[in-house]
Amino acid sequence: MAGELKIPGYSAYLHPVGKDLLVGVGQDATAEGRLLGTQVSLFDVSDPAKPARLHQRTLGSAASSAAEWDHHAFLWWAPASLAVVPLEHWGDGSEAFVGAVGLAVDRTAGIAEVGRTSHRYDQWPASVRRSLIVGGRLVTISDAGIQQNSLSNLAAEDWLPFPAPG
Repeated sequence: MAGELKIPGYSAYLHPVGKDLLVGVGQDATAEGRLLGTQVSLFDVSDPAKPARLHQRTLGSAASSAAEWDHHAFLWWAPASLAVVPLEHWGDGSEAFVGAVGLAVDRTAGIAEVGRTSHRYDQWPASVRRSLIVGGRLVTISDAGIQQNSLSNLAAEDWLPFPAPG
């Protein structure tokens, strides 16, 4: 082992986002190990003996992301320094959110949320499974359908629902 970094929580998925930088998606936690919700971190690994977390952002208490166990669920779009992370946050009332979160990631400025997008199927939220860039637009895919979103703020632009099963 070249080096280690002790932080509260963990990163289940690490993705290279530039020279000596990794984005981690996982769970924030207390010093005692109690999970606090999905976190996205930016790590500097320029010195393998001394990796460092530069920035961290928690996306919601009791939230989870499919990117923690499915690397295909995470999108990094280098031209915009944009990470798109699926998120399920089953909080009460206005805190509840199921969809994807867009995050601007920068070594100096940190991790800033640029927007959120969600899919609905018969008034029920549908988990975003994949996202990709097509023609300068973010395309998100769920079991309910395909949606075109603005790349700058993730605002929904077009929606194509899948036919109901049966």
